[in-house]
Order: sequence, then C-alpha cells, then structure tokens
Amino acid sequence: MIIIATLKGVITGLILSLPFGPVGIYCMEKTMMEGQKKGYISALGMVTVDIVYGVIALLFMTYVEGFILKYESWLQILVALFLLLVGWKKLEKREKIKKIECTPTGMVKDYFTTFFLAIANLSGIFTILVIFTTLKVYSEDVSIVAPFIALGIMLGGATEWFITTYVIAHSTKVLHEDRLIKISQISGGLIFIFGILILARCILKIL
Repeated sequence: MIIIATLKGVITGLILSLPFGPVGIYCMEKTMMEGQKKGYISALGMVTVDIVYGVIALLFMTYVEGFILKYESWLQILVALFLLLVGWKKLEKREKIKKIECTPTGMVKDYFTTFFLAIANLSGIFTILVIFTTLKVYSEDVSIVAPFIALGIMLGGATEWFITTYVIAHSTKVLHEDRLIKISQISGGLIFIFGILILARCILKIL
C-alpha cells in the first residue's frame, strides 16, 4: 500500500509540474536568463505548494472548501496583478545576459516568490482533487498514506523540474544573446496575457 501510494504521489507530482501556465513560464524564463540553479530553486517553491495542497486535499478538504470558494477570486486578483507587473517589466526593459551570483539570500527570494505566487492559486486544490479521484487515492486509508503521497509529489515534481531546467539551461548555451533576450520578452508577454485573462475572469466572477 505504501509503495502504491508513493507511486500515485509521483504521478500527481509529474502532472502538476508540467511546465504550463504562468508560474511554469516564469520558472523556465528564469532558468533561461539566470541559469539552472536559480530556475530550479524557483520551481521548488511551486512544488512545495503542490505538496501542501495535496495534503490539504487528502485530509482537510471538507473544512477548507467553503473558504476556497469564498476567497479564491480575491486571491487570484493578487496573482493577476503580480503577473501583470512581472510581464510588463520584462516587456518594458531590454534585459542583458550577465553572470548571476547564486547567493543564499537570492535563492531564498527566488523560492518564496514562486511559493507565494502558487499558493494564492487556490484552484490548484481542485486540480489535485481531480487527479486523486482519477487515481482512486481516496480508496486508501488517507491518514496512513498522506505522508507517502506527499513524498511522491515531491519526488515527481522535483525530478521533472530538475530535468526541465537542465534541458533549458543547456539548450540556451547555443543561442545568441539577442535571441535569448527576445525569447525572454516573449515569455514576459505571455505572462502579461495570463495576468489579463485571470484578472478579467475574476472580475466577471465577482460581478
């Protein structure tokens, strides 16, 4: 049962860590411009949120569902505003490729930037619920399997993002600086568009 629960967690982590969406684009762009280490640390902030929300979905969903439905739109407005800010800054200025020093303070900042961005997206819990239902996680004794599900999500997410950032970091070594900057600006544009879409959806929901 423990092995199966861990494998289900790994599958969940792999699905949740597919590099799509604004946070995924942000982590990939950071890897491209600042190297694998900073991109990977940023991605681990998102993986941590997946673990937290996975445990909540297993153990406390009946208690937090009302809170999610009540405050999700307002929290997503904050996410949208952050995405608009990040996207606009990348579109507005011409970035330069430079050597980045991976200081402990900088890595902590990278980690918590994506952590707080991802944790404000409460709808992620519902995505996890769909995955858990598909994998029949609730057929298990949740109080026993929860730690192993969490371990699996960590293994799956951390492994997938290590491979993703490794491939991106080594692929960008063969690209000219001007092309990297152009790709970064395109990423900024996509992040900005995500912010507009999220903000518009939340405003319509509130109205």
